[in-house]
Amino acid sequence: MICARTGRPTPCSRIRLRLAKQEAKKQIKNVLRGYFPERLIPLLLGKAGVSEELTYDNLPRQSWMELAKLAKQFPVEANGTLSIEEAFVTGGGVNLKEIDPRSMQSKLMPGLFFCGEIMDIHGYTGGYNITAAFTTGYTAGKSAAAEALELA
Repeated sequence: MICARTGRPTPCSRIRLRLAKQEAKKQIKNVLRGYFPERLIPLLLGKAGVSEELTYDNLPRQSWMELAKLAKQFPVEANGTLSIEEAFVTGGGVNLKEIDPRSMQSKLMPGLFFCGEIMDIHGYTGGYNITAAFTTGYTAGKSAAAEALELA
């Protein structure tokens, strides 16, 4: 696809062209491993209606566009909780050195705010992670709203 504003290929098209040259004969599930967590790939493919066995060069353009859309806005619906034995916290996330703690705004991308487990925070079980999520969420939300009002 060509961007109407710049006349250049869109980021999605550039990635697709690069993949088409480099990994055309690989199964789409293997191509996506370098871009998404392995546990997310079957969910993305299933929601997009794409067979995991399909090779990249046989992936229809519409399916590629659906995958790109899902990658940018994957819907998640919470419908309950699990027992403490099944609950877990994973490490990793945005490095805290890249976040302004007064506003929770990215130091690398102004206007982007972080909170909760998207950040690389490790807490003990017993309410510490949820407390961090609430406090950073409050700060990020308040800061984002203040910035939006300034821009309006």
